[in-house]
Amino acid sequence: MTRTLFSTNGWPYRGNLHGHCTHSDGINDAAEVVRMYCEAGYDFTCLSDHYWTDPRYTADTVNDTSSLDSADFITIMSAELHCRGKLYDQDNLWHILANGLPLDFPMAGETETGPELVRRAVDAGAFVTMPHPEWYSLTTEEARSLAQAGAHGVEIYNHASAIGAGRGGGVGTIDQLANEGFRVLIIASDDSHMVPEDAFGGWVMVAADRLAPDSIIAALKAGRYYSSCGPDFTMIQLDGDQLHIACSPVSRITVPAGGHRAFAASGDGLTEATIALEGRDFDFFRIELTDAAGWHAWSNIFWLDENS
Repeated sequence: MTRTLFSTNGWPYRGNLHGHCTHSDGINDAAEVVRMYCEAGYDFTCLSDHYWTDPRYTADTVNDTSSLDSADFITIMSAELHCRGKLYDQDNLWHILANGLPLDFPMAGETETGPELVRRAVDAGAFVTMPHPEWYSLTTEEARSLAQAGAHGVEIYNHASAIGAGRGGGVGTIDQLANEGFRVLIIASDDSHMVPEDAFGGWVMVAADRLAPDSIIAALKAGRYYSSCGPDFTMIQLDGDQLHIACSPVSRITVPAGGHRAFAASGDGLTEATIALEGRDFDFFRIELTDAAGWHAWSNIFWLDENS
């Protein structure tokens, strides 16, 4: 039986889930950020300004950008939430990305923990992810605690961290959690603070039924999207052990799986491939595309017990 794991069903919506403006520590005002993302071909962006008590770089309100929405471009109310207790952070602060957050979401208290803040944001309806795990040395124990609290996913690529600190990845955190059985989703983002210098480097392509915040957030929670720095997926199907992938031209298609298992296909200008997932001695797999310029795209994780 052939199962479609992902299909664009027409053109999906392109968006940035993690960005900042002058509401916190960005250099561009919100209207300028929206204009530039719109001109760059995006359908939505999230002004996820830092939400905490330090006036040097944080705001004390969730940024209301709804007045900047139009028929063909929207913003989604978001924030980068902070609370105390993070190891290996100079400010001892957790960073928690929450998209689709109510404007009246209360700031974290002095004694609130990272897992407690995640649970509260999830309960408020937000799509909650762990940003830049490599950038601020998120430990396995810390990541596990946020996953246990209900965090939906992890950044696999943070553009600002990649170009500014050489610490833009998240593969280790994602695969460790998956090997422990946590069904986390995967996002790529900009974490832009000074558009365009640190923008347009990582995004999500969301197969939502309409361009509206509730539809985008529902599709994100359901995993109906992929993440990219360049290449595009158009179709992913699983027929028994045969994985069929269609995409924009790439030079390599890699399928990392549970444990240290992996499969791959390579060639010039590959637009499709069928890869045999031999052995079935693993619980999950994901797909990574690499184009000729070295840019990547990532599927979400697929679990065999859901797609057998």
